[in-house]
Amino acid sequence: MKPLIGVTGYYLDHSEIGKEGLRGLPGQDMAIFSYDYIRSLQRAGATVVLLPIEEADQIDSTLNQLDGLLLAGGADINPLHYGDIPKAYLGTVEEERDTFELNLARQALERDIPILGICRGLQVLNVASGGSLYQDLEHEMGPEHFHVREQFRKWQGSHSINLLEGRKIYEAIGQKSLMVNSFHHQAVKTLGRDFEVSAWSFDGVIEAIESKAHHYVTAVQWHPEMMSERDVLQQRLFNHFVNEISKKVVRS
Repeated sequence: MKPLIGVTGYYLDHSEIGKEGLRGLPGQDMAIFSYDYIRSLQRAGATVVLLPIEEADQIDSTLNQLDGLLLAGGADINPLHYGDIPKAYLGTVEEERDTFELNLARQALERDIPILGICRGLQVLNVASGGSLYQDLEHEMGPEHFHVREQFRKWQGSHSINLLEGRKIYEAIGQKSLMVNSFHHQAVKTLGRDFEVSAWSFDGVIEAIESKAHHYVTAVQWHPEMMSERDVLQQRLFNHFVNEISKKVVRS
């Protein structure tokens, strides 16, 4: 039986629809999902369910049906959720998505559902567990920590990271260093409860974390789903995640 994995997506408010080349008509709300995540999980042997934003009281029934959860990338998290004041260099925030995904992450952690977080997904897990973020690496850590490498193609590695032995990410990849892409301007500042670092970038920015208190909760700051079709090492992250879930899947 293939494991059933829920994937979060982008939320576009009705005020954004119908302008700047976006599909749809003014007044519509939309959910958008990247096929990069879907195909990476499908190659690993999973069945994918796309998760639109839900009310808090609906999340429980959704999680009852899932074997795993992938928290996808996207907009910045409102700093008010981790006790900070929004700065001028903060990017776009989506309050509806923040509220949904923070509730989703907390309930999934309580249930010990396997989770893979990617970019924003890592940040959601960290904030849901009481951690905080740098609102902008360049402003708060210095210009040498600039990580928005948009001049590269999505599948191109733009800097190296060091993986810590004994962690799940290292177990999945099978080597101590890895070239990754980089499209984020935020990162972990203080770790959330029960989380530990799994990988660092060349400049000391945290690039992967995992939970010490759960069976399988890992997250990475880069976008392996954008690289996995061309790079077998990146696909191994999804294979490892799905394989671990498959060991426990029993569905009538």
